[in-house]
Amino acid sequence: MNNLKFRGGTFKIMQITDIQDAVDVDPETLRLICAALDAEKPDLAVLTGDQLKGFMRKMQLSGNVERTIRQICRPFEERSIPFTLAFGNHDIQAVPATEQLDWYRQSPMCVARDTPGLSGCGNHSLVIEGEDGSPALNLYVLNSHGSAGLGGYEPLEPDQIGWYRDTREALRERAGDYVPSLLFQHIPVEAMYRLLTPHDKKVKGAIRGFAGFKNKHYTLDESKIRPGGRLRETLCVPNSDAGLFEAACEKGEMLGMYFGHDHMNSFAGPVEGIDLGYCPGCGFAAYGDGVLRGVRVFEFDEADVRAYQTRVVTYAQLFHIKHVKGLRRWLIDQAPSSVADAVSKGLKLLLALGILAAMIITLMILL
Repeated sequence: MNNLKFRGGTFKIMQITDIQDAVDVDPETLRLICAALDAEKPDLAVLTGDQLKGFMRKMQLSGNVERTIRQICRPFEERSIPFTLAFGNHDIQAVPATEQLDWYRQSPMCVARDTPGLSGCGNHSLVIEGEDGSPALNLYVLNSHGSAGLGGYEPLEPDQIGWYRDTREALRERAGDYVPSLLFQHIPVEAMYRLLTPHDKKVKGAIRGFAGFKNKHYTLDESKIRPGGRLRETLCVPNSDAGLFEAACEKGEMLGMYFGHDHMNSFAGPVEGIDLGYCPGCGFAAYGDGVLRGVRVFEFDEADVRAYQTRVVTYAQLFHIKHVKGLRRWLIDQAPSSVADAVSKGLKLLLALGILAAMIITLMILL
């Protein structure tokens, strides 16, 4: 495969996240991915985790996992589009990530790799060369690990952040200056909460915080985010701050950090000069934001790499459809997005059932 490089002065990346399927990928998920690739024709695709429903018993079988991965690779192979990937918390519930990465790498279009000796599988960087062959843009892809018990999530490990710093300096020596970069991983950093407005009591449209933010409710701070952003569910960040965002702020080379994990969120905005953003989930076999499932596109001009543009492309835009069709798909979208959401929905259901029972008892007494 040719090196990743700017051609005609431009380079386009497509982020795809939370396919989250088992054995046979949902046809509508593949339809969305294929239509987005055909419409945008990216130079590189980045899968940011939870490609698999690793928590399902049938995904503990290597043969089933390999079959799903083959289906995920096919749209890129058919269009000769290179792709890389990060692992999510549900991927690593299936067979070991090292085995999964081996299957992905059997695809001629897979440019993902692993950096030996680091915590988690699949940590790597990809240099995008300018037309003169020098580094013009760099991508960091990190493994953000999995669950930490009681619905929480693990932070990155210090060795991963140390590797990021070392790689940044090695690129500076090679290029003569710090190379503009993007970072992709599955689980978002805590700094995402800086794009929100906190409320002591729940207001209309506010969502409850998570981990260290669980004592407040939040709405989007419209003055900080790009137009069209959507906050539809809790930001499920790790239980502690590993210092990745602080490290990314040190030298000014980090343009943006982008995540998946929370399927229905699709907002982005700057925090301390770094864009932090969500890509909406694309999988129709997992809960999502109806026809606002989609992908995120990044467009770069080599003349000014730092002035990149990003936007979300949705299923609704691609197919001009306003609603998800079918009871099964509607029910999937009502599924809890997290343990906290499951508890909240469960309490509401119990309250509704209690009211219904009281009404029935009252009617029986009156009659």
